[in-house]
Amino acid sequence: MISLKDIDVKFTAKDKTVVAVSDVSLEIEKGDIYGIVGYSGAGKSTLVRVINLLQAPTRGEVIVDGTDLLSLSSHDLRQARKNIGMIFQHFNLMESRTVFDNVAFPLKGSKLSKAETIEKVDNLLDLVGILDKKEAYPLQLSGGQKQRVAIARALANDPKILLCDEATSALDPKTTLAVLELLKSINEKLGITIVIITHEMQVVKEICNQVAVMENGKVIEKGQIIDIFQNPQNPLTIDFIRTATHIEQAEKNITSRTDKILYELKFSGKKTTEPIIINLYKEFGIVANIFYGDLDFVQNTPIGSLLVTLENISDFAALKQYLKTQDVVITVVGGERNV
Repeated sequence: MISLKDIDVKFTAKDKTVVAVSDVSLEIEKGDIYGIVGYSGAGKSTLVRVINLLQAPTRGEVIVDGTDLLSLSSHDLRQARKNIGMIFQHFNLMESRTVFDNVAFPLKGSKLSKAETIEKVDNLLDLVGILDKKEAYPLQLSGGQKQRVAIARALANDPKILLCDEATSALDPKTTLAVLELLKSINEKLGITIVIITHEMQVVKEICNQVAVMENGKVIEKGQIIDIFQNPQNPLTIDFIRTATHIEQAEKNITSRTDKILYELKFSGKKTTEPIIINLYKEFGIVANIFYGDLDFVQNTPIGSLLVTLENISDFAALKQYLKTQDVVITVVGGERNV
């Protein structure tokens, strides 16, 4: 569906060249909800604008739905962009127009009759859950309602792809979850491929099936979301995941209250239902003191973490090997060392 190959984006100002995106290649399949996550300045927003050529790459190929966008004329590119909807952090609604008129605006110049336009806009507003607000103005809406209007507007031309650039960053946590559920529902009902740009791994965890992590213009890690959460390789990815699962904050609170070594035990799938701590005592006589536990679901797969202190460890190598056979990963938290 979307193929980005060897993408570079460079900006030159006052004889200085800034590399915003460097040698990025991504394959996004039809029906994916693909998350691109990174801190501010990582290059993710620039990259997403390459997908619809709002930002032309300095180098590389942009293939969308089998079409090389860089080879198109201006007219053909405008037509191709109708297949790519986009929503933004700050909604970009026209304040002087009603909700209905905001959603109908992309349909100007279409071949739809007035009655067909009304029916289509009403259906879109019903889809996003704000049909009752069709005569309201943006200033009368909450942030979540404004984003629903923006989503309905982005769907007006029946796009195959929806790009979301920090679409939930201006929303409170409860509203964010509601909007993410809406996007997931749209993906399932309409089969639209969704690309989500965010600086929050929590957002990615909620609905994405694929993820790419960016830093300094490069993709440093990518893959299926469940694989990334179970076995992250890059230190930045690990930081993102620890923040999303609240382990990082728990670790800070616990280490201030104990001088003992604090271990993290990570496990997933069926292992989340097994008595790991009891088994440690049975096998090795190890006594565990549990300071924090978390069980979350990523793509319907349970992933668990425990922060513990361990006493009576006589053979750490044997302990580590045993846990490995049980698909449990043990680490000393705080990044001091791996064990």
